[in-house]
Amino acid sequence: MPATHTPRIPRRAQNRRLCSPVGIPARRPHKNREPARSVFDGVIDTQISIRPARTEEAHALAALHTRTRTAYYTAGGLPAQELAGAERISGYWQRAVDEGRAQVAAASGGRVVGFLMAGSPKFDDIAAASVRELQQIGVDPTGWGRGVGGLLHAAFVRRLRADGLTEGVVECWEANARAQAFYARQGWRPDGSRRPGPLGRDYVRLRLTIPC
Repeated sequence: MPATHTPRIPRRAQNRRLCSPVGIPARRPHKNREPARSVFDGVIDTQISIRPARTEEAHALAALHTRTRTAYYTAGGLPAQELAGAERISGYWQRAVDEGRAQVAAASGGRVVGFLMAGSPKFDDIAAASVRELQQIGVDPTGWGRGVGGLLHAAFVRRLRADGLTEGVVECWEANARAQAFYARQGWRPDGSRRPGPLGRDYVRLRLTIPC
């Protein structure tokens, strides 16, 4: 049975100034500017289900990954034009789906709003038999703040337990404060390993240990 959840919508004080995802005051929308459409626009029942990705969804997942990846890196200051487009990563997603490494978060009507990819770790100093790597986790930027990322992370933890494992590993770019805060809330902690990343900011390796 897929996990289901009705995402919570955080309440904000009416007089609180608008903030961006990384805590920087955001500009108020221009009165004549069309607001960005949310992935939940037009969806009456916003119940979310987590399920395995389907073969026919690989191309759409590549496009969604491109949007989330652009938001991830531009939040840390990297220009969007330096990032690869969906056509460059379609094969990557096709392999992940075919190998059973990908799951999706689907809203009512089947609309995919997030994804999760997990598999054997790529690090030479980590035993692949005892640790699972969280390779990708992302939510459409227009659907942030509705608990979808938390649902996807919970699915990763369930997968760990189902495989008889108690430890996960992930890399997170230190320039992205929002991503760093998300992993910290979920219980991930730096293990001391890091490697160079864009703009002179490192990728920090994090570990998660869950109870047996």
